[in-house]
Amino acid sequence: MPPTAFEPSFPFAITLLCYVATATLVLILGTLILINSKLTALSAKLSRTARAAKVEHADAAPGSVEVHSGTHFEEFLNEDPERRRLVKKEQFKAYRAWRSEKGLNWSK
Repeated sequence: MPPTAFEPSFPFAITLLCYVATATLVLILGTLILINSKLTALSAKLSRTARAAKVEHADAAPGSVEVHSGTHFEEFLNEDPERRRLVKKEQFKAYRAWRSEKGLNWSK
């Protein structure tokens, strides 16, 4: 059978396509590594910012609910000074129970 016009260039085309595919994959890998490093740096920066905000928030003045005198929440906190040292979640849990005991809730 006589050789056709495509036979001599066929192995060259496959080799060329393999090189192009390999180069493309290397570029994609490099891009992914670059994106990963940028995301890691951004995550570290956000963590530092969140920690700084948490420390700043801890030193901040009490919230508006605690500042206004005459509110039920202020009365609740004044009854027992230890309640001010509780975590907010625990304060509100105890406050709900206190309101229920005092009959200040709308529910029956």
